[in-house]
Amino acid sequence: PVINLEQPLETYAKQIGDACRNIGFFYIINHGIDERIMEDVMDASKRLFDLDLESKIALTGGRNDNGREETKKGYRGYFGIGAEDLDNKDGTRDLESEERHGLKKKMSKMKGDFKEGFDVGLERQDDLQGGENVDSACHSFFGRNVWPDENKHGSVIGFRQSLLRYQDELLKLSDKLMVAFAMSLNSDNGAGSFPVDYFVSRTRHPMSTLRLLHYPPSLDVSNSGCGAHTDYGLFTILQQDGIGGLQVRNHSKKWINAKPLRGSFVINVGDMLSHWTSGVYASTVHRVVSPSSSSGYHRYSVPYFFNPDHDAVVEPIILNDNGSGDDCDGDGGR
Repeated sequence: PVINLEQPLETYAKQIGDACRNIGFFYIINHGIDERIMEDVMDASKRLFDLDLESKIALTGGRNDNGREETKKGYRGYFGIGAEDLDNKDGTRDLESEERHGLKKKMSKMKGDFKEGFDVGLERQDDLQGGENVDSACHSFFGRNVWPDENKHGSVIGFRQSLLRYQDELLKLSDKLMVAFAMSLNSDNGAGSFPVDYFVSRTRHPMSTLRLLHYPPSLDVSNSGCGAHTDYGLFTILQQDGIGGLQVRNHSKKWINAKPLRGSFVINVGDMLSHWTSGVYASTVHRVVSPSSSSGYHRYSVPYFFNPDHDAVVEPIILNDNGSGDDCDGDGGR
């Protein structure tokens, strides 16, 4: 479904709830983010991936506050083609493979996903009034952001500014979506007792990752741009270019193309939100098919993986008959 966020909150919250219960995927339009900001980050992505391989590999590490090199940690910086593998090697799961072969790991060597990427987190967690504790907790898990040298590479001038501006806009949009998620768990008319700030209050210092992705055209039809999987986080906000390739699996296990819609975002529920809502929201299997070499096209996309605070306790909400809910332990989810 395509959901217009210019409608009254109660209206689009109900539509979002229906989509989350039945599909786990939906488009949003008129979301409040200027198309120029969206286009800027897509252009920045293309310019980054156009750098030579040596320059991109240099972005797999970083410097700490003392200016010393530190090893890459978590989802920060550049990763090359094949570095991420959805066959249980990196904590994600190739569900289609599991269904076909069982949980036992296949003996053949995996190629990895046919894509390259670049990951960015919140530049300074303590900018969100979290203080040093939040900053340290996030850095100990993820590591610090790694940025290309814009003085050395003129083609990426403005890269950091574009990404951080885009990320700021996505944070605001995430709040809007989380209010809608909470409202949708109330009764159909949105008048239930479930607190509308339930999710917002637990995501003031989110463990989020903004990812730039490049899927080159593939000569090998066996190459998968991104294997069949579910996202493990709270939810994902995806901007995709006009090439296509994203596919969502329906209840009949048929693959449905999520066709690009200019100016829109694709939103999908992650495993964590499905767990948090006691399985009411569906975390749906999806994949990306690489462009064929004959097409000559390159696919670019920008997913934003949104997760709660590092100390948020994610426990299934007990949903009452009227659609409202309570924490399992009654302590506000902390």
